[in-house]
Amino acid sequence: MGVALVCLAVTATAFAGAQAGQPRSPNDVLPGLLAEVHGLRLAMEQSAAVTPRLQLTLARLTIEEQRVTHLTAQLNEVRQQLAGTDLALKRASEELADGEKRLQNEIDPAKRNAFESGLRYSELQIRQFTAQQQQLRTRENDAVQVLATEQNRWIDLNTRLDELERLLAPVR
Repeated sequence: MGVALVCLAVTATAFAGAQAGQPRSPNDVLPGLLAEVHGLRLAMEQSAAVTPRLQLTLARLTIEEQRVTHLTAQLNEVRQQLAGTDLALKRASEELADGEKRLQNEIDPAKRNAFESGLRYSELQIRQFTAQQQQLRTRENDAVQVLATEQNRWIDLNTRLDELERLLAPVR
């Protein structure tokens, strides 16, 4: 529809220009009109060649934006889990240190056994939280790398889109 409007505008401009000036013979107007039609045909061919590429690039860009959004959410989730694990590890370490202090001051054998049992449990928790922390850091690093790759693809698609936009820009 836009092409039809451009054709109509070019034709109307050519005829209006021909009628507004001095009366010209059909031979004077015809070469100019043919040049305009030829230019219009070239513009339409270029538009027809670029438009599908533009649409495909836009579709890919949309998909890439969805990937980046999804990967960003995954990275944020891993970071939240990591923060929770860090906090749990800190608490378990504090409990271990507190239990060790209490154990040193305790004389009653029954209470010492209870503190030692609590210390073993705290040590077990620390090992578990440390292993979980390492796994989460690995997942975080992997997520950062995948996100960076997808962001680079998004940037490349944006660059291609800019190039296609320049191809469609009117020549002045």
